[in-house]
Amino acid sequence: MPQVQIIEPTIRPQEQKIRVCAYARVSSDSDDQLNSFSAQVEYFTQLIQKHENWEFIDIYADEGITGTRADKRDEFQRLMRDCRAGRIDRILVKSVSRFARNSTDCIKAVRELQALGISVIFEKEQINTGVLTNEMILSMTSAFAQEESISISQNMRKGAVMRMKNGTFRLSQIPYGYRYNEQGILIIQPEEAKIVRWVYKSFLSGKGVQAISRELEAKQIPKLRGEPVWSKHGVLYILTNERYTGNELFRKSYRTESIPFKKVDNHGEKSQFYAENTHEAIVSRETFEKVQSLLEDKKRKHGKKQTTEDFPLTKMVFCEECGSICYRRITSQGIMWTCAAHLADLSQCSAKGVLEDVICKTFLSLINKLKQNQDEILKPFLHQVEELRDREYMAHPTAIKLNQEIAELLEQNHALTVLRARECIDSAFFISQTNELEQKISELRTELQRYRDINDYQELISGTQNILNVLNKAALNIFQPSILKRTISRIIAGPESLRFQLINGLELTELIER
Repeated sequence: MPQVQIIEPTIRPQEQKIRVCAYARVSSDSDDQLNSFSAQVEYFTQLIQKHENWEFIDIYADEGITGTRADKRDEFQRLMRDCRAGRIDRILVKSVSRFARNSTDCIKAVRELQALGISVIFEKEQINTGVLTNEMILSMTSAFAQEESISISQNMRKGAVMRMKNGTFRLSQIPYGYRYNEQGILIIQPEEAKIVRWVYKSFLSGKGVQAISRELEAKQIPKLRGEPVWSKHGVLYILTNERYTGNELFRKSYRTESIPFKKVDNHGEKSQFYAENTHEAIVSRETFEKVQSLLEDKKRKHGKKQTTEDFPLTKMVFCEECGSICYRRITSQGIMWTCAAHLADLSQCSAKGVLEDVICKTFLSLINKLKQNQDEILKPFLHQVEELRDREYMAHPTAIKLNQEIAELLEQNHALTVLRARECIDSAFFISQTNELEQKISELRTELQRYRDINDYQELISGTQNILNVLNKAALNIFQPSILKRTISRIIAGPESLRFQLINGLELTELIER
């Protein structure tokens, strides 16, 4: 038997620190909730720094944002991007409801994080996804959080409807020309009311909406939130808002019943409530009615008319031979998409066109192949583009400068937290300073994200993500125009094959079956 000598290592590897961050969310912008936000930041910062084998990465926190839509939470999306980039090992969250109140989003995010080797610790429920063997526990917990959110929303709606019925409902957006007094009643703001009356008078004298908006902007008239930028939609809002007559129509729009809650216009689906004489009028009822009548007349006379009918393939099919657009023609063989140059002069292009049924069948074949092979085609493409974007983005001097400024502010924030923990500063000073720093950090991150999204890669990334969403959610057994529009930007028609240009820039060729 051979003699084996063990050679001990001379260099002992240092223990790798766990890179830890925290995610926090407060659901309103009230003072108490802002204090709660600061408290969460302070708590998690102290908790992470207590563990010697933990490396503090960041606090990701969304203020005043709904938990039912992950795509609405900028900081949550930033957290997921950093996780995909391999910058985080563990995430701390107060509770499942803080992470997400939409169970689908919660499970989807946790599954992705588990695939990346990242654990999430929910303190309240004492769930650690790193050692979770049964996803049912998390599914049930997140489902309870979702039901809680739906229940809260339903109760809030019932309360709002009751206030609409008795005329005590208060708007979240105050109309230009008014302010709320201490009793919550709309009172006239004299300077703005003059502008409202001038808008009505100008429109009735013959000025158009666009002309009025340009004149307001030229005079630098400030809007409700201060900016002197007026659009025709802002002028139309004034001209069509019945509140300027001292009356209020409630429930012009409503929220859908299921998550994610969406705001939709009320065209008669829900009951509405009309309250008279709720506040002082800026314009008379007669003037308001004249304006509505004039708007209707203008709409009938100058409204956009539909001159041509659009079909699913309109402006999407192009000739492979000459590059001209193809037009829809009804022939003895069926509906045919034929090259415009060929129709004008046979000598210019010899392409005879493609049957619409053939295009639809070929598209279905392609989209199903793409779904089956998305892991080999789309996901690697998305990963490569994200890597290229991040590499270019992180190396750019502007991005480096912004990141340095954010790091310095975070360091100041952490220093304040340490001082507060040692009771060197009082709570009021700590909250005011951290809120100010967080505001600056938020502004810098917004600027950083805006700069990041400017580059050409973002369109490719969002296009690919949209295609993946369609492939994983839609039924692909029959041709659906909506799926075509959401995945394909152009179709190049040839005699033997069709080339499909996807919305993310990729081009795939599919042979025509005979």
